[in-house]
Amino acid sequence: MSSDFAFWKRCIGDPEEVFDALAEGDTSALAASPDVLRFREELLARWPDVNDVLEPSQFDLEEEPDDASKYVLLTLSVRQLDYLPEILDMAKRNGLVGFSGVAGEPIA
Repeated sequence: MSSDFAFWKRCIGDPEEVFDALAEGDTSALAASPDVLRFREELLARWPDVNDVLEPSQFDLEEEPDDASKYVLLTLSVRQLDYLPEILDMAKRNGLVGFSGVAGEPIA
């Protein structure tokens, strides 16, 4: 069992629709931001194991390198859910918002 959480700086439209679009690889509603890159780097520095559950993946970034500054999507395992409070704090410090797939509500 896993839980999905997506983070971004700004989006055009409904956060749930943006979240759903990410599953299809559509990032057109998201604005690029260095804050997203910083968040991604902080996540990987703090928890290297999230690299396996982080999107966009290195493979995805070969095709769309700009996506690294648009969003971070995490599919956390039950064990990794312990990271969530600190992940949410990191996102807030970086001025990011997003959507929780498991809760079905925006992350502000």
